Amino acid sequence: MKLLSLNVALFEANNSKLTQFLQEQGADIVCLQEVVREIEESVLNEYITKTPIDKSTSNLKYSFYGPNSVMDNFEQKGFHGKEDFHFDLGGLAEMGNYVRSKYKIVKAQNIFVENHFTYTTDFSNWPDVDFRAVLVADLDINGKPLRILNYHGIWTRGKLGNEKTLAACRKINTLALEAKGEVIICGDFNLFPDTPSMKVFEDNFISLGDKFNIKTTRPASNELNGSARNVVDYIWVSKGINAKNFEVIDCDVSDHLPLILEFDF
Repeated sequence: MKLLSLNVALFEANNSKLTQFLQEQGADIVCLQEVVREIEESVLNEYITKTPIDKSTSNLKYSFYGPNSVMDNFEQKGFHGKEDFHFDLGGLAEMGNYVRSKYKIVKAQNIFVENHFTYTTDFSNWPDVDFRAVLVADLDINGKPLRILNYHGIWTRGKLGNEKTLAACRKINTLALEAKGEVIICGDFNLFPDTPSMKVFEDNFISLGDKFNIKTTRPASNELNGSARNVVDYIWVSKGINAKNFEVIDCDVSDHLPLILEFDF
């Protein structure tokens, strides 16, 4: 089986690259973050990602979308390498995590680990106030249960985390341990590997980024690539998962690099 995890980039008009990449990969399970679903017709097509994702993965019969928040524009100082960052969607849209699967989704939940589903117009208090959920999908893999936890983490400057990220990771860890079968935890956690928040998973799950000695999950253009290890995207697996191959693909499909896992159990 093949699983793909990727933050598809809320702030980039990259639909053509994204759809071509998804078609070429032909994954059995696709876990995506920062997926945009339009609410108003005025939303600019180049920023709507859910519709082209659906078309390029039409062979994946089962899916579940879990929105985190609703907005139409975003302004922030000192963000994404810019002194004054401004982004306008053109209308109201949802942002969230998305799972598409060849295998039946028996049950799926969108569980908030920070705040709740919110329509926001004022980002002056962000990131002190953030809205984050983990998408939990229970799959039936040829009669065997597999729990997927797909997460886009709380943003912190420097990717070092705080008490909120620690509490969120503890919640995700608890949800993972409640699974009846094997578990895959994936997504953009917005955290470096050695932070206390990411250490939460070490006792019960295997970090494939560590096992396969991954040095970065961001393109060369990323402002933090001077770090010793610019890893913020992860796949953690339970000990019954056989990771036959794991790689981070160096490409320009997004402002994050895709994570590809080939596995069985």
